[in-house]
Amino acid sequence: MPDRDAARRATIVTAVVVAALVVAQTAVTAAVTSGSQPAMSVESVPSDPGASQWSDAPERTVSLSKQQMAPPFGGGSIDEMAVQTVHNDSHTAFRLTWEDPTRDANIRAPENYSDAAAVMLRTGDQPPITMGAAGKPVDIWYWRASWQSADDESSGGDMYAYPHPDDETKPARAAGNPLSTPPTDRFAQNYYAKGYGSLTHAPRQNVRARAERTDDGWSVVFVREHGTEGKFDADLSEGENVYLAFAVWNGSADEVNGQKSLTLQFTQLDTGEWAMSDASSGSSGSSSAGQSAESDGGSDSGGQSEGLWMTHSVTNWVVGLVATTLLTWSVVYWRARG
Repeated sequence: MPDRDAARRATIVTAVVVAALVVAQTAVTAAVTSGSQPAMSVESVPSDPGASQWSDAPERTVSLSKQQMAPPFGGGSIDEMAVQTVHNDSHTAFRLTWEDPTRDANIRAPENYSDAAAVMLRTGDQPPITMGAAGKPVDIWYWRASWQSADDESSGGDMYAYPHPDDETKPARAAGNPLSTPPTDRFAQNYYAKGYGSLTHAPRQNVRARAERTDDGWSVVFVREHGTEGKFDADLSEGENVYLAFAVWNGSADEVNGQKSLTLQFTQLDTGEWAMSDASSGSSGSSSAGQSAESDGGSDSGGQSEGLWMTHSVTNWVVGLVATTLLTWSVVYWRARG
């Protein structure tokens, strides 16, 4: 009889603990997710921010805040950003538009910082924890104004070039630092992260970006093919659930590295609804105003499918839940018996 009572008590307590964990996980997901990103189907995915397709694409405004989660803290000079998404059978493009009265693209002098923007993506049923975590990497697309600036081709500073050789005056470039080597054919770079301080240049560079100055600020378009061979590239194929976050750096406000304006909640992009999009919407004039994004640039060696690490992530959650269940039941049972 004591064994039966102990088992009954252990089962009840364990059921309560497991239910609380599931509810907590659901609550956290809801708290960090702010809503859905609308997307429009087009015949030709534009890489030009001024293409006609964008005039018909639905727009979502996201709030931006200063970065307060890891040093160096700061930023927050940009309050909000408008995000649009278009896609076809092979490519997806995001257009980010925000107000910034100063064009900061020349970083030739000390303490000069470039305007920049980034999209963070992760495919799966749960949003990432900040900039990813061990076993849960995120994919980050990054654009910098100085890379595209015609008057800043060196992106490193002519003031240091004479009379010393570049290997001495530009050590980061000499060491192969990707941030010091402008992607002149793409204007964007692809990164992976597994938490703060873990940002890594992806072996496969398959993201393209192009920006233009508007009357009030910047408009930047990121384009990438849906399916890739990048080890941790976000899967944008139809039917996948993708979480998005955005960040902006304002050079004139001394925003660099962790000092930035960013979204504190994730936006959900459900590609399962793409099949119901009107493929004729926004397609007029696409042959002249929009570019088809046929080339993604970069032919570096890829990696394993993202499905492997996503399966690993889900497996970890299930294993953790089972382990918690067994441990809780055992502890309560033996204590009840004693």
